[in-house]
Amino acid sequence: MIGKMKFVRARATTTRLMGVVGLVATWQDLKGQEVVQVYHLDYESYGIDGFHHFINPDPDELSQVVLGVTGGLGGTFVEITESEFVFLIKSAYVVDEGCLDALVDFESFEEIFETLYVDLSESEEIALYRKLTPEMVNDEMCIHYFVMRYVGCDYPGAMLLWKDGAIDPVFELMHAPHTLIKNTCALIEVKSGKKLYRVEALVDFETKYKLIVISVEVCADTRQILSAELLETLTISSTEAAFNLSKPEYMMVMQAQDSFFERRFVRDNPELMKQTYIQGNLYIEFNPDNAHVAENPYYLNGDIYALYFFGYSGQVIVCTMTPETLGEIDQMLENRHAYEESLSFICELKTDDPVLYTYINSGYDNLFDFLK
Repeated sequence: MIGKMKFVRARATTTRLMGVVGLVATWQDLKGQEVVQVYHLDYESYGIDGFHHFINPDPDELSQVVLGVTGGLGGTFVEITESEFVFLIKSAYVVDEGCLDALVDFESFEEIFETLYVDLSESEEIALYRKLTPEMVNDEMCIHYFVMRYVGCDYPGAMLLWKDGAIDPVFELMHAPHTLIKNTCALIEVKSGKKLYRVEALVDFETKYKLIVISVEVCADTRQILSAELLETLTISSTEAAFNLSKPEYMMVMQAQDSFFERRFVRDNPELMKQTYIQGNLYIEFNPDNAHVAENPYYLNGDIYALYFFGYSGQVIVCTMTPETLGEIDQMLENRHAYEESLSFICELKTDDPVLYTYINSGYDNLFDFLK
């Protein structure tokens, strides 16, 4: 029993190496009511940056909130103990001790939160982190996560990737957390059970971009980092960065015939992340896992399955990174009879470079006017 509540169970997502964890904790209060909390924990900048508190929750409403908070993280849930739960929320809190001020619902738990203390040993903390870490399927996956954690200044996360946890206290990439946009690995040498890689990391750095060149040595047997050395750091322009990130987009353009279609689409897909713009609403659907981290190069937006833009003009645009994914969405809409009842198909487009975000921010309310 903690304060006025008894801990029942907790589950966390296996996404610690992405720098974020989704957490669902269940309690029982003194009246015997079920209390469920849903957390979004950020270990780079924001601490506890998402919190929902339910008493005897409606199962459908709870499921939608859990999907909304954790659906885009790309991990699966694993059971954790009460002590592990306390460690996760407390270690997120110290990232930004002002994070609770923005959480309105947290007032109901704040008194109990202040009484919690971490009682895990160092070996138990490491064991918990390993429980929340995916298997490294190749060297590139290990290196991408490694660079990602260092760019985000998330050293506890990075520690998991060093051989035997022997972190190099001298190695550093950034003085403050930033975002890794792209990471490319090239194998240089294999010798005596060691693999040497040259790594180029493209980082979103304030109003500019940085290209960071690193030498990384990986243990061939365990896929863990043996050594790392910063070789070079270059500041590059947004034009050079855009060229570095150039990838085709595949789009399907439609016109909404039903003003309630967007509302129904969002209701049926609660895992979508919404972004509001002057010309309409953008919904992002993420892949169910983080398999993109094992790809070389790694792209920040590689976890996106599809983008759905509902313009206030009635134009609807579906955007994907592969033609196969666009075909899957086309089939999904057909199976749901969307073309019969709600959408009028106009055309499909392929662009050599990313266009959708530029269009959304352009002020145009029609994609074809923008492309002229």
